[in-house]
Amino acid sequence: MKIKVFFSISFLVAIVWMIFVYGRVGGSLGERESKWIIKDMWGLVDFDSQQDETEEYQRINLSSLRNGSSKNQELITYVVRNGCQDGSERCYFIMMSASNLLIDGGEYDSGLRGMVEAMNRVDSKNICPIAYELSILNYKIKTLISDEPGSMRSRARVIINKIKRDGGLVTSLRTKSCIDLSKKSPEYFHAYTLLIAQVMGLAGGDFAKVGDYIRSSIQ
Repeated sequence: MKIKVFFSISFLVAIVWMIFVYGRVGGSLGERESKWIIKDMWGLVDFDSQQDETEEYQRINLSSLRNGSSKNQELITYVVRNGCQDGSERCYFIMMSASNLLIDGGEYDSGLRGMVEAMNRVDSKNICPIAYELSILNYKIKTLISDEPGSMRSRARVIINKIKRDGGLVTSLRTKSCIDLSKKSPEYFHAYTLLIAQVMGLAGGDFAKVGDYIRSSIQ
């Protein structure tokens, strides 16, 4: 009886120790491998800031990235009523929102064309392309999820490594305009970082551990 109790206690101690060690290793890995997106990309972003100056059309844009947005009548009505064709920042965000609704509804080709058109119209030299990169990354995630597991993990890792290397999938977010916007509208960068964490989760392995660390750090 005493032997059984001894082995039971020893087993529990071993389990607790493994959890402790794994947690420390996972935390250390997460802190190290997430530094490029949490601290280096735009400097320290205050993800919990209450000073967010995000405009209404930007909030609509963020909402359009959520799953099921194509069925949200409020979003659809806003985009239709505020349809535009000029090169203003406001129009850029509204066109991106329209594209996100199309992507969510499975209209990938039309959605991608709308994103490109919005980028071509706006003065991209003076605007942070965060909305464009968010839309592209959101589209990539939808296509990854529908892929078979092996290909999904491989493609997800390529996406993360490209963003880490180039600052974005199509355009770099390592710009002064993005650093400035991150102070004014941290909500955008919070959303982008969470999408990065989601792709890491799809990549599996150590990437997934880093993704978990990111989510726990900024949520």
